[in-house]
Amino acid sequence: MKKRQTIVLILLLAFPAIVNAQTKEISYKFGGFVEFKSYFDDYRSKTSRYDLQYKYPLSPDFNDDGIDINKSNSLNYSIAASRLTFSVSGMRFLNADVNTYAEADFLGSGESYLNMFNLRHLYMNFQWKNSSLLLGQTNHLNYVAEVASNMVGFGSGYPFNSLNRGMQVRYETKLAEKIKFLAAAEMYSGHKSLGPASAQAQSGIPDLHAQLKFGDAGKLFGGVTFGYKFFKPRNTDVSKNPISTTVSAFDVSLFAKAVIGKGYSLKLWGIYGENLSMLNMLGGYGKIEYAASEPLDFDYTNLRTLSTWAEFETPSYKNFNLGLFYGYQKNCGTKDKVDTSTYGSNYLYFSDQKLEWFSRISPRITYSLSKKLIFGLEYNLTFAKWSKSVDENMKPIVSFDVNHNNRLEFMAKLIF
Repeated sequence: MKKRQTIVLILLLAFPAIVNAQTKEISYKFGGFVEFKSYFDDYRSKTSRYDLQYKYPLSPDFNDDGIDINKSNSLNYSIAASRLTFSVSGMRFLNADVNTYAEADFLGSGESYLNMFNLRHLYMNFQWKNSSLLLGQTNHLNYVAEVASNMVGFGSGYPFNSLNRGMQVRYETKLAEKIKFLAAAEMYSGHKSLGPASAQAQSGIPDLHAQLKFGDAGKLFGGVTFGYKFFKPRNTDVSKNPISTTVSAFDVSLFAKAVIGKGYSLKLWGIYGENLSMLNMLGGYGKIEYAASEPLDFDYTNLRTLSTWAEFETPSYKNFNLGLFYGYQKNCGTKDKVDTSTYGSNYLYFSDQKLEWFSRISPRITYSLSKKLIFGLEYNLTFAKWSKSVDENMKPIVSFDVNHNNRLEFMAKLIF
């Protein structure tokens, strides 16, 4: 009995040392930044989150006197894009180094929840020598961190660059010295496709994407991403007969980056695909027009979209950096004719189907008082071409003249 008590006592005394030995390599890190934004516009535009997330000028709206009433000034401030981060590293399981990462901002999960916590990233990552496995929520594979814009405006090139974070399983492996392969299966969370919110889940298939990366992000870098996704808008028809139709859509994107001289960089990114609405781009899908009587289990057609951008940036000179961004996005119409008789019904899910294209040119200057305190000033000139009417393939019939908005944006960012 005494021997057993002695063993228990030794274990109790040794327990703190054992725990410390197991956890002493674990590190915790809090971080983030406070970001103040001020922005002025001279034309009413499609925006969200108190105008912070800017897309493009609205379609012209003329009164009886021929005056475009959308020519109107606005000024706003925002602090909602500020972020908090928390990471844990130093764990080791399954012969892998394991870390976790959490990140949130104050943009809320929707327009009605502004200034509330919005989950951006939350994942665990298993890192082996030449491969890794990520489980959790993070950026869509079409967002390439090495080729992201540094523009002052919201979203690293948004809406010309993809904006989507979802729950996923992502695998990455090193094929050669400077070649990586990535694959991800994602279920949308905050950024869903247009249409019924449950359409992806009802299809039973996640968003599937694969990517190849080549080169060194500090010198010459590039790659390609290809993906396929599925949606099932309806389970039954109006008479509760089972529906089996799914909508499939593809996308392919290319990206490249070159760093030359003492730090001059050029970045290029582009995507072409069907229904890119979950990436916060023009997209969607609608019911196909039939010549004969309508079948109960009808098919859909996707809106096709092209989006591309380029950015040139200088190295720091006396703490000043200069940059120039250009983006272009185009509605490429649908492959099949859309049943226009269903306008206003539950069978057409398109975003701004009368918008033909929009583009933006944005020069900027940033000043770093230190690595922790950064000021930025950016001018955005955004053009948009709208149709007065479209045909059954969402192509323009009669168009308005091109309109534009001038935005001047100021940023002050304190990193901690």
